[in-house]
Amino acid sequence: MPDMSMFGILNTALTGIHAHKLAMNIVGHNIANASTPGYSRQRPVIEANPPIPLTTLTQPSFPLQMGTGARVKTIVRLRDAFLDVQYRQVNNRYNYWDTVLSNLHFIEQLLAEPGEDGIRSLVDNFWNAFKEVMSDPSSTASKAEVVSRAQQMVSQIKDLYGRLEQLREDIDAEIVQRVSEINQMIKRLADLNNKIRTSMMLNSPPNDLLDERDRILDELSNLANINYTEAEDGQITLRIGNQIVLNGSTYRELRALERPYGKGYHELFVGNSQLILSDGKLKALIDLRDSSIVKYMRKLDEFVLFITDSLNLVHRDGFESNGVTTNLNFFKKIEAFSDDPSIFRIKGNRKLEMGPYHTVTGLHSANSQAEIEGRRFNSNDVVLSFDGGSSNVLNISAGTTIGDLVGSWNLLGTSLKVGTHAGGYRLYLEDSTGSLRNRLFLSLGDSLSQMGFDTETKGYITIKESDLSGLSSGVYNINVEYILEDGTRQTETISVDLSSGVNLSNIEASINSSSHLRAQIYADPSTGENMLVIVPDEQLNFDPSAVKVLSDDDFFTESNAFVRNYEVLKYKDTLENIFYGQTGFDPTRPFTITINSTDIEIDPAVDTLETLVEKINEKNTGVLADLTPHHSLVFRASSLYDFDLRMMEIKGPQGFFEAVGFVDPDGDPTTFDWNTSFTLVSKSDDFTTLSERFKVADILTFDRAPYDEPLNIVNQFEVSSSLATNPANLAVDVGYALENSDWNATSIKPSGGANPELLETIQNLYTRKMLSNGKESFYEFFGGVVSELGVEAETASNLKNNTEILRQEIDNAREEVKGVSLDEEMANMIEYQHAFSAAAKVITAVDQMIQTVINMVG
Repeated sequence: MPDMSMFGILNTALTGIHAHKLAMNIVGHNIANASTPGYSRQRPVIEANPPIPLTTLTQPSFPLQMGTGARVKTIVRLRDAFLDVQYRQVNNRYNYWDTVLSNLHFIEQLLAEPGEDGIRSLVDNFWNAFKEVMSDPSSTASKAEVVSRAQQMVSQIKDLYGRLEQLREDIDAEIVQRVSEINQMIKRLADLNNKIRTSMMLNSPPNDLLDERDRILDELSNLANINYTEAEDGQITLRIGNQIVLNGSTYRELRALERPYGKGYHELFVGNSQLILSDGKLKALIDLRDSSIVKYMRKLDEFVLFITDSLNLVHRDGFESNGVTTNLNFFKKIEAFSDDPSIFRIKGNRKLEMGPYHTVTGLHSANSQAEIEGRRFNSNDVVLSFDGGSSNVLNISAGTTIGDLVGSWNLLGTSLKVGTHAGGYRLYLEDSTGSLRNRLFLSLGDSLSQMGFDTETKGYITIKESDLSGLSSGVYNINVEYILEDGTRQTETISVDLSSGVNLSNIEASINSSSHLRAQIYADPSTGENMLVIVPDEQLNFDPSAVKVLSDDDFFTESNAFVRNYEVLKYKDTLENIFYGQTGFDPTRPFTITINSTDIEIDPAVDTLETLVEKINEKNTGVLADLTPHHSLVFRASSLYDFDLRMMEIKGPQGFFEAVGFVDPDGDPTTFDWNTSFTLVSKSDDFTTLSERFKVADILTFDRAPYDEPLNIVNQFEVSSSLATNPANLAVDVGYALENSDWNATSIKPSGGANPELLETIQNLYTRKMLSNGKESFYEFFGGVVSELGVEAETASNLKNNTEILRQEIDNAREEVKGVSLDEEMANMIEYQHAFSAAAKVITAVDQMIQTVINMVG
């Protein structure tokens, strides 16, 4: 076989020219696209052409493998698929937090906190306005200021609520727009899939098509979490969220369909299946619309719900400064317009106050009777008692035991006893035939508190027998003024007749002849000296501040009268007294209220309505208990159960729910059955059943809303029209209940326009923990909202920054692989150019060789 001809050498050099010319074209393509987004640099794969076997003159017997030049086998795209996957995962996380953060910042701007025009400032101003009225309850201008500030607060809250609603609508519109963008991308990817498949079938590398597809996938990862797989023919199957939207050239579009509720907001579907996203800008928009913004709108709903109801219940119990019963709401009452609403609050129809006291409990929760009876008094003392017409004295010697006192107690027909109760043994004072309410027990020392009774210190006018030397025989006229419970004033002249002798007995007799003062002589336990104490009677609540001496002919000066402090027995509205004598009620045994499987044990001998409320609220059951100014029991649902008592189960003795006025199963308001267990609320009850059950109570309802929708309570927030048109209707006086025999105060009288007790009650609402499931007060609430929003925004900012750093690092790594380096490309260009020039020189050399042969032969 002959050697390769010179024309063969010429062909070999020509393949070198063509290969490196193509390589230079690829370098030029890279340089031209150095700034093209998503472009991946390309490299030629140059390989040797297949060799041919040749024999030569020097090797005739052994063929040699002779090379035939070079060729560009393919053009490769430099890309790391793993880095692409990492980038897209981090990218959709970054876009999620970036979108969340920008919208949270906008909500912060709406709240305008901190600042004078912020919502907290307006709430503070509203409550502070009541202080001005407290200083002058009759001032119409101060009342008008309260109403004005209430209207400002209402306007600000409704404006903020409306802006948040508008933000939701804007976000929903953007969601629909983003769905359209995604569908355009899906269509483009389907078209690219088809072209890539065709190119792959022709063994033609579709590098630019692949770049375009990767660019679209990068862009798509901004909006949603995506997952894809690539088939052998180069096509991808794409999943967005939980739905496959692309398989080769077949695709399914996303659909944004309006909800059948919630103002037409859109849900996302692929076909008939709901699209569930976990990341990306679109997921952030959905979370903001259905979660974050709704959360803060519901916060406003919660604030309005509680401030409206709590303030209304207080205000309805009050009187105007002129003594007229208002029975008016401060804010417009929240209403429900559907047939199946939520029940937010139940208020009993009984005002549990001013009934008879049959017992008062002292030492309690002892392990045995002997433990109580064995306690000794550490000093001499005296106990005095007063009622409407008589008084008694009981002397106690140091070392006397409580057991001794139990046997010798003889004050005003009462009994001192030791018995059992829910917590063990107790010491108690009892009057089984009458009432302790109009009886005063006081001690000079601390004997009453040593017996475990609640006491308070009061100062009463006291006269020593040894100080009577300054008085003259004759008659002293004492002019006094009494301030009655209703605020009216009454004057009286008391004649102290000492004509028959200057002694404590004559003074005692004269004082006891007055209409509202009582006097009692006792021996001072420390000195033995006789002393006389003067106390206001039960019609003045034994209150020394209810008596004012106008003139006394120097009687108190000459007798050296002084104010001495006494320890006074305080009565408590224990449930034992409130439910006394009701069918099946046993004050020595506890009863249990069960709320959502949580048992709350109540000890009637010790617990009052106030402690019952505290026990319920401490258990965090979802029910918040409260009392109106005149002691009607209130149950409210907290945010734990979406402010709906219907989502709970509440059980207890039927007699308890009857006695507080929640229900009346037998239609007789005078009977109470403590022997029967009763389900107050059950999750299975429909609204018709519950409304019939609570027909004797006062309930507050509002329209139910889905979990991802606000309650729209703020839209009903208004100052009541009666106050808006006439601020003088503002209630200032809580009044007082008349004494009754059954702990149901049906008659409430005004105590005077100068008594701002109702306003003090409203002021106390400001710091009462009612919101956020009983953890925050009105004072704390918006501070908590702002703090929560700040923490949420800070968390979003941190996560955005962290993912941004990670995204940048991954993108840098991607660019190192796919990015075009002009320096590198120029180096490659020089390399390929030199190879091209060398191949051309080979051709030139071969041409010269051929010319030589031709010329020589010629």
